[in-house]
Amino acid sequence: MNILTIGSDRKIFDETSNVKKRVVDYGSLVNEYYVIVFTQKSLGLKIKQLSGNTWAIPTNSSNKWFYIWDAYKIGRKMAEIDLVSSQDPFESGLAGFLISRFLKTKFQIQIHTDFKNPYFKKSFLNKIRLILAGITLPKADLIRVVSTKIKKSLKDYKLKAKITILPIFVDLEKNESKEALFDVHDRFPTFSKIILMTTRLEEEKRVSLALKVFKGLIKKHKDIALVIVGDGRERKNLVGESKKLGINKNVFFEGWRDDLISYYKTSDVLLSTSLYEGYGLSLIEASSLGLPVVTTDVGIAGDILINNTNALVCPVEDFGCLRDSLTKLIEDESLYEKLKKNSLNVSERLIYKNKFEYLDAYKKSWRI
Repeated sequence: MNILTIGSDRKIFDETSNVKKRVVDYGSLVNEYYVIVFTQKSLGLKIKQLSGNTWAIPTNSSNKWFYIWDAYKIGRKMAEIDLVSSQDPFESGLAGFLISRFLKTKFQIQIHTDFKNPYFKKSFLNKIRLILAGITLPKADLIRVVSTKIKKSLKDYKLKAKITILPIFVDLEKNESKEALFDVHDRFPTFSKIILMTTRLEEEKRVSLALKVFKGLIKKHKDIALVIVGDGRERKNLVGESKKLGINKNVFFEGWRDDLISYYKTSDVLLSTSLYEGYGLSLIEASSLGLPVVTTDVGIAGDILINNTNALVCPVEDFGCLRDSLTKLIEDESLYEKLKKNSLNVSERLIYKNKFEYLDAYKKSWRI
């Protein structure tokens, strides 16, 4: 079997990234595996062989408006492709559909985002993406989603495809066996508690809300730090906002970091304030390592993270609930220990316990 995938994650070109490692694993399941990646020419990326049978192919578009067309031009020249798989039902979905029709092959859509969430459609671009989803989803022969929540959200579409629920694999045993290379408390020794966020700094992650919640928290608990690991277009605005709120001496922007395990293992609480998530990889990773989680009701919340059992879950945008939940974890030691203990058992709620089982299921998701 030969697979062609269309996507936009440029981390695939980073030799050390988890994205690249995952793609190589997927490639091991088939004869040939190709990934066309939406990229701009200014990045200077070239076709990269990731393994013996796996390649990443940049579109090298003059601008983002040509991503779909450039991907189509590359894809239609490829021979003996058995399945075209798109990483979303939007831009890559349209490109994948056009390529599959030209090559006369099967078409799969993968969905990693809860795009039916009412907060998703607030931007003009996402409104256009919803229109694209309405075009591409009914055309798909196969659909893979990463959560039950997303599967339920597709009920209004007239689909011919079977839907497979298959989240991103998290090697919990490997994470647990890794030693922490540093202690976050040693990096910020003047603070008694560390609240951690690991997130892209984009509007839908609502880090601005987290800053306001944190300001309310440190009125009473002044020796607490908020450590934010991640980067994105909102970073400059968020740094400025932390100064305006007068909390910049307690808030630290770490940028992107590869060793998230050390942060998870040595922080005190993980905070997530997202408007929507498809799955929530960081929530699983942190919780499985015994880090208590406070999160909005997105992604795996409700399926794997259960309120007041192994996490504290708040309605989206609920300032008061987020502030009160963090306060409880700081002040109520018995609640903190309960969530910490129950978090360590989160793996029992996962469908696939090891990589072999997961990759077998992944391969089956390509079959009609």
